[in-house]
Amino acid sequence: MIPPVNERLKAVRTALKLSQRDFSKGIYTAQSVYARMETGENKVNNRVIALVCYTYGVNEDFLREGKPPVFSGTPDTKIENLYKIFNELNSLFQDYLIIQAKELLKVQNQQEGEKSNCQKFDNLVEGDKKLC
Repeated sequence: MIPPVNERLKAVRTALKLSQRDFSKGIYTAQSVYARMETGENKVNNRVIALVCYTYGVNEDFLREGKPPVFSGTPDTKIENLYKIFNELNSLFQDYLIIQAKELLKVQNQQEGEKSNCQKFDNLVEGDKKLC
């Protein structure tokens, strides 16, 4: 017999070695609400299923119907760690982190553009006269 969705949800969380608190933060749900989902008191809705699948790399067919495999791929641990950190920040620091990430992306793009330009110039000159 296939276990009900609430038991499959708990199995996913325990397989990821996450507490209810950390797991529920990753799917933007209060820990108390999530705990009631695991016990079957609250229904596991489509939003929760979609977030669990997206956030933790879970196979949707497993959550909905119990069809293996449990995971559709390996969860990206960098993204998972970033979610954990981001969710622990207050709103002001979350906004600051977003601004800083955008600035880092600009710097990266500028550096990549400079490298590309250097390669173009280096291809035009001979021998020891390379510019970059």
